[in-house]
Amino acid sequence: MRILMLEDDKALSELVGAYLSKEFRVDCVYDTDEARAYIDRYDYDVALLDRNINGNDIGLSLVEKIKNKNPSTGVIIISAYGTVNDKIEGLNVGADDYLEKPFDNDELYARIYALSRRHNAQTKTEIEGMTLNINNMSIVYEGKNIDLSKKESDLFFYLLKNKNKLYSSDDLLDALYLHPEDIASSTIRVTIAHIRKKLPIELIKTVKTRGYIIEI
Repeated sequence: MRILMLEDDKALSELVGAYLSKEFRVDCVYDTDEARAYIDRYDYDVALLDRNINGNDIGLSLVEKIKNKNPSTGVIIISAYGTVNDKIEGLNVGADDYLEKPFDNDELYARIYALSRRHNAQTKTEIEGMTLNINNMSIVYEGKNIDLSKKESDLFFYLLKNKNKLYSSDDLLDALYLHPEDIASSTIRVTIAHIRKKLPIELIKTVKTRGYIIEI
């Protein structure tokens, strides 16, 4: 799971980022211009947005941009603005959740997981006798489970969740690995080859020199 965190308090950002980085890929940014650049470049599972950035109440302005690019990206507003009206305002512009400062890291962690489950709960695809369930990352063909390794499953279901979108090998390395710079460039190609051998239907399409896509 890849997370964008917009927080102008660098000390807080580093603490929370370090906590979440134990399991997630976290991009920490400190102003809205930097956040916009990251949103344009990457697809995120969850975005954590502070409302008050450098003294201005502008964090909400990014919600529409995120949702227009990928409606399945979960957005949690994190703010010291904690009145009922503040929370309603945040939810009305498209955020999925609102967490008031100060907050407990364990609660944030739980909310991220709950949000991810909510977005994936209805995602079930059936194609040519094969049932694909993003929620529990399972593949069933003619009544039998098809087992993928964790990395194979992560890659396959990332492409499935973002079907009809083209991703380069570098995009996939960034999305799936905590430290993509340490991973061999051939890893994505090799992993996809293993997936294709296990699936009865070839769902992952290679677009020469550009990347990979699942078109459904």
